[in-house]
Amino acid sequence: MNSQSCPVLLLDGGLGTTLEGPPYNVQFSSSTPLWSSHLLIDSPDTLLAAQSAFVRAGADVLLTATYQASGKGFVATLPKLEDGSSEGVESDSHEESDFKSPSEHQWNSWQSSTIYMKLAVNIAREAIGLVENEDENLHRGRAKLVALSLGAYGACMTPSQEYTGNYPNHVLGTELIGMWHNTRLSTFQYHRQTWDEIDLVAFETIPLQEEIHDIRIVFSAGEVSPALQGVPPKSWYISCVFPNNDMKLPDSTPIKGVVEAMLANDIPVEQWVKWPISTPWGIGINCTKVSRLASLIEAFEDAIKRLEGEGRLGLGKPYEKSSIRLKGSSHSKWPWLVLCPDGTRNEEYNTSTQTWEVKPDGNNETLRSWDEEIFEIVKSTRQRGLWPGILVGGCCRTSPSDIERLRKRIDELE
Repeated sequence: MNSQSCPVLLLDGGLGTTLEGPPYNVQFSSSTPLWSSHLLIDSPDTLLAAQSAFVRAGADVLLTATYQASGKGFVATLPKLEDGSSEGVESDSHEESDFKSPSEHQWNSWQSSTIYMKLAVNIAREAIGLVENEDENLHRGRAKLVALSLGAYGACMTPSQEYTGNYPNHVLGTELIGMWHNTRLSTFQYHRQTWDEIDLVAFETIPLQEEIHDIRIVFSAGEVSPALQGVPPKSWYISCVFPNNDMKLPDSTPIKGVVEAMLANDIPVEQWVKWPISTPWGIGINCTKVSRLASLIEAFEDAIKRLEGEGRLGLGKPYEKSSIRLKGSSHSKWPWLVLCPDGTRNEEYNTSTQTWEVKPDGNNETLRSWDEEIFEIVKSTRQRGLWPGILVGGCCRTSPSDIERLRKRIDELE
């Protein structure tokens, strides 16, 4: 497969960190556990403006503002009912009570949360339409896709734990993480009008091998559920975070184990799982330093080659109206590669203080621009001719300006 048969689609950048900067200047703290999803409640126009900026910059695929959205987060955020009940509103972490019967207040807030989460899809679609109306010739011929952003279980903890994988003991080794993902995913699947506006489902910043398994089981269950008969399946991807230099997940799973969890057609499942386990359309890396990206990609490639040689490589496929955009090369049985590195320079996010802190980096990060680094990685990866397509964008600290510069470079490939 030559590099010309490998399309490159451009994702957006870091929505939350973009909202923190000018001209939006939104302040996030422990009192806003929904992060960018908080704007669905108190400033949807600001959210629309920020997402429109990424479309205007040339993004082909726009992620919804639902990364840290969950029923629990909305319960902790929405105004109290008139009776003044505060039951379940304050919480520091995901306790066992998360999975017990909700109070009346929690139930009403949970019901409201589904409205806000569906609104996020509408706003993303509106942002695309808004920019198209400004100048329909500007982005003619480009994909205009909406990806449903679903962060890890740990992303919705307070403080967030997707970079550490420090999940409560009572959920590890149980069905609870899968149940949590299923509840959130079902919010969209059971509302056909909203589901039809989604082209792609993105499970992002997954820190545990166990959680990768759970996501595959949950997504596969939805594809065969009688309750969802007639509801079209979607293309979907899983991307993981690699916060350290050891090329392992936060739970210490090496790349070989990560790729097996993502793509193997024989992953271990519980006896009660009676349906076939599907394979994601794409796999990749997000919220990880650019300096680690090239080595991680090559390790992914070696692991997939090993699975392929053993006859254990599952085959994902594109679905729905966006399939013509997401098929890529027909000569490869590999998944698409998804790359969303962060835009930091010697910075790390402190989940406790919710601030960015400068940290010494033994790698002496290059002075090249973010877009130049990413483009060189995409170009060299594409030239190896292994992946049917590449979906690339940015995570934390990447702005519409970064995406615009990367857009110009990607256009050079065409």
